[in-house]
Amino acid sequence: MGTRIPKALLIGENAQGSSYLAKRLQVRGLECSFATSYQEACSVLSAQSFDLVLSPMRLREVSFFSLIDLLEESGATLFYSHAVEESCWWLPALRHGERCFGSSALRPSEFVSVLDETIVEIQFDVRVGGNVRQSPVHQSALSVFEVASSRQETLPAEPARAKTSALAKQNGMALKKLAC
Repeated sequence: MGTRIPKALLIGENAQGSSYLAKRLQVRGLECSFATSYQEACSVLSAQSFDLVLSPMRLREVSFFSLIDLLEESGATLFYSHAVEESCWWLPALRHGERCFGSSALRPSEFVSVLDETIVEIQFDVRVGGNVRQSPVHQSALSVFEVASSRQETLPAEPARAKTSALAKQNGMALKKLAC
């Protein structure tokens, strides 16, 4: 039996709007699917499972907040993007199927690091068949909340939920901008 390919669902107005993210994910070995509406996203999510879902908070005045309930306990990691002026914030919502909404928002450059860490974790999970995550990345992980505290922001109540490695952080910081 071969190893399955990790899958990501990108939700947005159109697939071209997610092309940078799709290329980044595909280069790292993830198979990407796209949805352009809430109904389409729900349909795709009910038909197949995904390891990673990247979605806007709202699209065409429809909230995607209920994706948290739909994906909870699925093992999927969900991030929302929220447009702010000429950029965006990335909001962690689920980490491996567990709620982490309310965690510190991430700037695009910070999100690159967290996304890279998440991809490493997903690939590790796929290789070991979804067993408990004890990868070397987790052993040397830097909490997303430590990034927030370095910016002297208030930490959320549950800092152990979302993690990113220092190595991924260093590599990702070289990429200063991530298209939202």
